[in-house]
Amino acid sequence: MLAFNIYRHWETDLRPITLTALRRLTPEQLHWRPDNFNRSCWDLAVHLCDIEWHWVWRNALRKEAWETAWDPGRFTDLDQLLEYWNRIHRATVEWLRDTPVSHLNQKLPMPYTDFPYATMNWIIYHVMEQEIHHRGQIFMLMRLQGINPPELQRSIFQPPA
Repeated sequence: MLAFNIYRHWETDLRPITLTALRRLTPEQLHWRPDNFNRSCWDLAVHLCDIEWHWVWRNALRKEAWETAWDPGRFTDLDQLLEYWNRIHRATVEWLRDTPVSHLNQKLPMPYTDFPYATMNWIIYHVMEQEIHHRGQIFMLMRLQGINPPELQRSIFQPPA
């Protein structure tokens, strides 16, 4: 069995709903932030891209050197951010489609002295968990602006074929 079979909902349900929510927003709505809340939908989207970039792209797949720094200022608009995030996510999904489940718990070295290794299982779960958490914040910010977030897809409740 391939790792994609375990994490397929990230590709088929979770990510599409996240992207649908972000694409519903105008630039003004995307950058709006209520008083006493430290992030806008834009900030959360950049953060989500950053999380997958750090943990999967850079740390696990080593598509860039560990010394490479994240530069959130390189994105000027949502299309540019989503194009870059899609490139990162395509590499993640390709890895999941090509990797047997038995490889998910192999230790991968990490560039942190207090966190010297992680398994891809932990990394994928962590990145997905972050997306679910921050997507909830995006939905809340949408509702505070009078915008209905997308509905969750029912396919997540169906067993794999």
